[in-house]
Amino acid sequence: MEKRKIFFLILILNLSILYVQAQSFVEMKQTYPVSMDNGRRVITGFQPFSCSDDVIFSNTMKWVINDFCKEKRDEMFDIFVNKKSFSFNMTLEYSANGKVKYVFFCKANIKVVEGKLVYTLYDIQYKSSSIISFSQVISLDKLTPEKKEKHKEVILAFQELASAKLNQMFDAVIENQCAAITHWSDINIQRPVKGMNEDECLLAFGKPTNNYEDNHNRIQWSYGLNFILIFKEGKLETIIK
Repeated sequence: MEKRKIFFLILILNLSILYVQAQSFVEMKQTYPVSMDNGRRVITGFQPFSCSDDVIFSNTMKWVINDFCKEKRDEMFDIFVNKKSFSFNMTLEYSANGKVKYVFFCKANIKVVEGKLVYTLYDIQYKSSSIISFSQVISLDKLTPEKKEKHKEVILAFQELASAKLNQMFDAVIENQCAAITHWSDINIQRPVKGMNEDECLLAFGKPTNNYEDNHNRIQWSYGLNFILIFKEGKLETIIK
C-alpha cells in the first residue's frame, strides 16, 4: 500500500511538471518586477532557453520587427548582429473602462548569451490622461510610490504591461521560429545577397515598404527608393537597386 502511494505521488508530480512545461509564458502570466538600478527604474533579468543562441537571437529580432516596427527597422537601434545584441523603442498603452489611461514609453536592450535572453527595460516614461496636458511626459524615475498611491498605481500598470510583452517575446522564441539563418555576416552589414531567405532579409532590412506577388508568382519587397527584393520559392532571386 505504501509503495502504491509513493507511485501515485511520483506520477502526480511528473504530470504537474509536464503541465507547467506545456503552458506558454503568456498562460503562466509571469510577472517581472520594476526595480531600482543606480537611481533609475528598470525591469531586468534573463530567460534561459534550450535552443541555440542563433535561434534565440533571430526569433527575438523577428518578433520585435513584426511587433514594434512600422517599416524597415525604424524602432530598433544599436544593432550588433555579431554580438547578438540590439535595442528598440517600446510604446505600451494601459486602458481602464474602455479608455486609455496611461501611455508608457521605454527603451529595451536585448542580448543573447550562452542560451539566455538577457533583457533590460529602461528610460521608462509615461503620459497620463488625468494630466491637464496629455502630452506631458513624466519619468518613472521621479515617482515616489512609497508616498503617493497614484505613483504606485502607475508603476504597477507599467509592470503589468511590460510583463505581458516579455511573456509574448519569450513565447515567440519558441513558437515563431525563423527559417535557417546562414547569412549572418550579410545581415550584420545589411547587404542583400542572392539566395537569402525571407527571414534573413527581414532581419537585415526590416519590414518592406510594400510587399506583393507579381504576375510570375514571385514575391516582391520594396524598400522605398533604396532597392527591391524579388523572391522565388522563398529565396532571394533578384536585387534591383
